[in-house]
Amino acid sequence: MPSKTVSQGTNNFPNLSIKDLIEARDLFHVHLMNKKNVIATAVGKYLLRFSDLDKNDQYVPAKKFPRPVRTLINSKVVPEISWPCILVFVDQWQDEAELIHDNGNNIIPKSIYMPDGRIIPICVVEASKAHVSNTEIDETKLMFPKNLISGGFPLVVYSQNERRVASVGCVVSDGNKFYALTNKHVAGKKGTEVFSVLKNEEIRIGVTSGKQLGKGKFSDLYPGWVGANIMINNDIGLVELDDVTIWKTEVFGIGTIDELYDANTFNFNLDLITKKVVAYGAVSKDLSGQVVALFYRYKSVGGIEYVSDFLIGGNDGTLLDVHHGDSGTLWLLEEKDERTEKILRRPLAVHWGQHEFIEADSCMRHAYVMATCLSNVCRELDVDIVRGWNIDQEYTWAKTGHFKIAARSCDLVTEPKLVKLLKLNKKNIGYTDEQLQDAVDIAKAKSEGFIPLADVPDLWWRYKRFKTEGSNHFADMDEANNAVENGKDLLTLCKQDSFIDIKKWIGFYQQLDAVDPKTKIDRITKEEVPAPREGAVPFRVWQMYTQMVNSVKAKKIDEFICAGGTLTHYVGDACQPLHVSYLHAGIPGHETTVHGDYEDKLIDANMTDIFEKINALDNTVKASELVTGGKAAARLVIELMRATHKTLPPMDIINAFDGNTGRGKYERAWKVLGTRTIKVIANGAHVMAVLWQSAWIEGGGKNIAQNKIAAVKQPDLQALYKNFKFVQSFTLTQPKFELALNEDSRTL
Repeated sequence: MPSKTVSQGTNNFPNLSIKDLIEARDLFHVHLMNKKNVIATAVGKYLLRFSDLDKNDQYVPAKKFPRPVRTLINSKVVPEISWPCILVFVDQWQDEAELIHDNGNNIIPKSIYMPDGRIIPICVVEASKAHVSNTEIDETKLMFPKNLISGGFPLVVYSQNERRVASVGCVVSDGNKFYALTNKHVAGKKGTEVFSVLKNEEIRIGVTSGKQLGKGKFSDLYPGWVGANIMINNDIGLVELDDVTIWKTEVFGIGTIDELYDANTFNFNLDLITKKVVAYGAVSKDLSGQVVALFYRYKSVGGIEYVSDFLIGGNDGTLLDVHHGDSGTLWLLEEKDERTEKILRRPLAVHWGQHEFIEADSCMRHAYVMATCLSNVCRELDVDIVRGWNIDQEYTWAKTGHFKIAARSCDLVTEPKLVKLLKLNKKNIGYTDEQLQDAVDIAKAKSEGFIPLADVPDLWWRYKRFKTEGSNHFADMDEANNAVENGKDLLTLCKQDSFIDIKKWIGFYQQLDAVDPKTKIDRITKEEVPAPREGAVPFRVWQMYTQMVNSVKAKKIDEFICAGGTLTHYVGDACQPLHVSYLHAGIPGHETTVHGDYEDKLIDANMTDIFEKINALDNTVKASELVTGGKAAARLVIELMRATHKTLPPMDIINAFDGNTGRGKYERAWKVLGTRTIKVIANGAHVMAVLWQSAWIEGGGKNIAQNKIAAVKQPDLQALYKNFKFVQSFTLTQPKFELALNEDSRTL
């Protein structure tokens, strides 16, 4: 189908699209490649010789024939006047007069005429390849990190008795684990050990992951564009990090990176040509250049054309000083934010190779980088760039699930004074649906600004306050062993009130540890060490409910809101199926990314559906549902965990993602899991509302004066959640935890 922007039979070149150029090249590529001297093609914009431009970059062609050689060095793109075109690279420049004497069959046409009438210009460029390049790396000149590793630093791999050096691109995550991004040809096969040098000592930083991208079909990576015999060389490898605490997420020499430039078939356009790009390579260090061409065809074997997404060169013909060892480097598009005028550096591509072209007149070598489109990498490997440990880590069940449960619970209470109090403090507890959907100014991990209370346990306590906090966010309620308690799990055992007891849980866990011990890798020694079972969600609920009651009794509204608001987080954990199961990361021994796939990406992708259906439910608190005492609160949450497990068994989530890969996988998973996911979130909101109202009634909230029913100031709430002693976190085996279940946490 002809381009909508190009009239048939005209030379309306400026309106040609990138799709027009790709179609034309695909149709005539074999014809072009059979011409004498042609070595490669690309799509781009017409290069104008410097000699044909005046001082104002106006085109004033010299009246000299034959026309002089056009090279990448003596010409440039002038955005206002350079046409979209197909770039044809030749090994040796020959004018038409010379080629006519060779029967004229090797003359490269000035344009391609498409069957539907479109006319596509051709720009011929001399680019003689250097067939031998310097692969030596002087390691004495490399800059290894002193304390923390980040993008731009070298990594080392040993292969076939050879030491290979390459660059770290950046840190990425699949929602479950963190990885260093580099090239596949560097990282090697799955399980390969990868090293760097830290504090002058070579250390292992991780092992090569099975997540890799080799060559991929052009038509798969760019759906809707033709290219049946074209393969894109992605060359992407991920290194699964041993210890994220020794990593920074910035790129050395550049700093914190901005959001990904998401190039795809809907927005990929020729405006990228001449755009400035910057990088920091392990060998070359500071790099600055520009996008010279797109979809550069660099090799043809067995009828298949091999293409690089980007060809990057120096600015307007200047030298781009790149070297072997820069493989894996992250290239960033540098542009100005029109609204703020801030210079943005947005991840665009990953460096995987280079071609050196020889300038005929001077025999100088000029290097050009071949690089992979990073948005394709993120999509195909299902990873996201980590721009900062406190940036873009949205903890999406927290953002969508925890905040929604918290905000919705405020709408479901029915005691008049409590209704008013929670309405006034709703913005202190969570976010509105609109805020969550817009995802603007949502609190991140370790934020020094106010964090709405529903996610303080994740975004503040786990990072800034309590090393003991993690075990309070889960409990493997469905784990059992025939050698322990006759094969019964905690869901079954806790049907008896007598088993809702810290000492009995400790005993149960210790027996499981004895017959089926778990281990983890120590971050310091890198050795396997015991990982005792410690899940404690119900007891954390017990502790915080007790604090809520005591705060109401003391007429301390700020403490009641702070304790209740943060309690919403643990109730949210209790209705998240993978937080209440030993299958939290998949089947033991066959762990997958299911936790992140479900808890992060699936929930976030279906936010609108979740909100609409939960808001439509009428499930306000009834007086008959109220509980009294912390143990009853713990029992209620165990019942929620039991209902969650029954409504949406973890194996159903695992099965929904097992083998479900590629485009559309989240849509397919939602069809299976969506209705039940909405139900468990709604159940969580209702149980939290019951706990709000129960603690209020038990503490005597009805007797609190009307003038005390007010919005608590955020600095006061922040001072409370930053106070180490307020609802202090403990592990299950610490004696003070049991004491906190029945005492005011402030007195411990």
